[in-house]
Amino acid sequence: MKTGPNKTGLIAPKGSILGGRLHVKLVERLGPGVPWFDATLPEGSRASLGETGVHWDGHDLNGFDTLFIQGFRYEDPVIPAADPVADWSLWQAEHVRRQQRYSFLYSLLSRLEAGPATLFNTPSAHLDAFSRHHQLELLEKAGVPVARTLCTNDAEVARDFHHALTEAGGLAVWRTVTGRSAWQIFRDRQRSHLMGADKPPVLIAPIVPGPVRRAYVLSGTTVLTLESAPPTDEGLERLELFQPLAGPLPTTEAVISGAALSAAGLGWGSVLYVAGPDGPVVFDIDADPVITDLPRALSEYLLDHLAARLSGQVAPAPAAPDVFARESLFLRRMLRIQFDMERSKGGT
Repeated sequence: MKTGPNKTGLIAPKGSILGGRLHVKLVERLGPGVPWFDATLPEGSRASLGETGVHWDGHDLNGFDTLFIQGFRYEDPVIPAADPVADWSLWQAEHVRRQQRYSFLYSLLSRLEAGPATLFNTPSAHLDAFSRHHQLELLEKAGVPVARTLCTNDAEVARDFHHALTEAGGLAVWRTVTGRSAWQIFRDRQRSHLMGADKPPVLIAPIVPGPVRRAYVLSGTTVLTLESAPPTDEGLERLELFQPLAGPLPTTEAVISGAALSAAGLGWGSVLYVAGPDGPVVFDIDADPVITDLPRALSEYLLDHLAARLSGQVAPAPAAPDVFARESLFLRRMLRIQFDMERSKGGT
């Protein structure tokens, strides 16, 4: 049985803000020997994958207990990133290099996933999380209550779905099928703009009444749950309010986030759900949450939890319940214009 701190490494782009802050906390706990492997594999990187194992810049990665992978996501290595201003020959050559780097990194992480180290998170879990509809279907098969979604670009199907919902007194929301998009109100105006055979399908779901909450889960345990309020222009404009929930949650709600991430094969991530009248309903899972955009006190708390888990040490005390506002002074006029435009639309 292992005793003492974990041998821990960080795999993240060197420019990652989250990676930088987490690495500082890992060094504070484990000392200066915590390696940071640059996931962009820049010039000068030494990495190999073969019968002798996985080696990166002189480190044998098979000897690590935990590896935190940040900034990695599934992508199609065949399709180049759009860069219309780049010279074609240079753009083509850079695409080939990027394709080879990505293919190698995915193979390397897949080998590590099959080994003894604990990965936060594995490449196969990122692959499952790439398509949001597929992700919700996996959760539903595992018994997790999820939003009743429709994925379509068919105008007639979307119209029938939307009209049946509105006639029953309900509302709908929509989001893209991939990426870190927000759910938004789906009205006739949105339907006429988004639906069409020449447009990509989107996700549509009925609104569930209740507070919207986001739970941050680590190794199956919810370490922080936030309840967010929408933007407002009452007094000083703000983007959101974050309210860490204090006290015990209802039993079904307390276990749903950990169950959702476990069903998705994720050791770390966030779960967006609505605490509905019949219990929580999951709308989204983020396999690599950008916690650095949270108020500083909340992101520090989550980073402390991550550093403690990765190093095999004691986790911090529970977060103090308090309200944190994320203000937007430089966008005051833009927000005012947006609010006025939304009001002018009336019911459309």
